[in-house]
Amino acid sequence: MHMRTIICFLLAVSGIAAQTDPGNRLTFSGAWSTQVGGYAYAPKEDAAGFGLSYGHRILRFVEAEAGLFTALDPTANVCTKFGCQDLDDRYYWVPFGVRFIAPTYLGRIELSGGGGGLYEKYTVGNSSVCCYAAHDGWGGYFVGSVSVALDRSRRFWLSGTPRWFLANGTYARDRWFQIAGEVSYRFR
Repeated sequence: MHMRTIICFLLAVSGIAAQTDPGNRLTFSGAWSTQVGGYAYAPKEDAAGFGLSYGHRILRFVEAEAGLFTALDPTANVCTKFGCQDLDDRYYWVPFGVRFIAPTYLGRIELSGGGGGLYEKYTVGNSSVCCYAAHDGWGGYFVGSVSVALDRSRRFWLSGTPRWFLANGTYARDRWFQIAGEVSYRFR
């Protein structure tokens, strides 16, 4: 009888230890992006944007992730001798890669970092402006994040996340830095 109680206790404790964080993450981002590098004489572009990403834990501290992020109207107005026009341009970034997640600190704070591949698409809505053309290309990205759980069940998280997008398109070498405030929902 005593041995049955011990075995039941050990099974219950091992079941509790097997419970891990939810395996899926859905994140909405509000971001500010700025161009880095480039030519010294050319003004740097910057823009507000947003994003959506999904992550799935493939191991306890390793997550596969993919997303879509934007920079909305980074060029603003372009002025020529014929007047000023808005380009109505957009950058779209589709990163896909791996994120490494540190064990939670104090049960509520989490650090992560990673990177992977990137597809970039630049679109121009007003093609009548000289010298600006749509392009796309491939490259890579790097990400880091500090997240804080907002509830005891650790389903809702608030994060600060910097990202670096590096892409080489047709006749373009794009380097962008993005800082985002993010809200995540984690589920099984």
